[in-house]
Order: sequence, then C-alpha cells, then structure tokens
Amino acid sequence: MNDALTPGAAARLLGVAPTTLRSWDRRYGIGPGERSPGGHRRYSPADMDRLRELCRLVGEGFPPASAARRGPGNGGFPG
Repeated sequence: MNDALTPGAAARLLGVAPTTLRSWDRRYGIGPGERSPGGHRRYSPADMDRLRELCRLVGEGFPPASAARRGPGNGGFPG
C-alpha cells in the first residue's frame, strides 16, 4: 500500500476535485480498491489507470455515467 495515494493527491494528479472522486465511487463504483487500516480511501496505480481513462472519456465529451459504462474494452470498468 506504500504506492497508494490519498484522495487529495489522486485528485491533484487527475485535475479533479476530491469530491468528484467520491461521487464517481458512490455513483458508478469507480473508486479505490483498498482502504487504509483506518478505513480511508487509498488509490493504487491500477485505480489511477482506471480514473485516468474515465477522465479522458469525460474530457472527450462523454457524460460521466456514459464514460463509466464505456470503460476498458467497452465492457465497463471493473469494480
């Protein structure tokens, strides 16, 4: 878990607000695969790859819900 990022650090790298990451997790199930021992969200490199793809699709004009469904291989993002 040493290379896992906090929501704030992940949001800064992605250029979105931390609240956006929480919303995507809650609404579309695209969130961190792990939590800290205290229950805090932590974003792994694989989580960041999924989020970068979601950001790319949103940047291309897809609504977040559509982008979440389109995910890797058009089969959606793994949960």
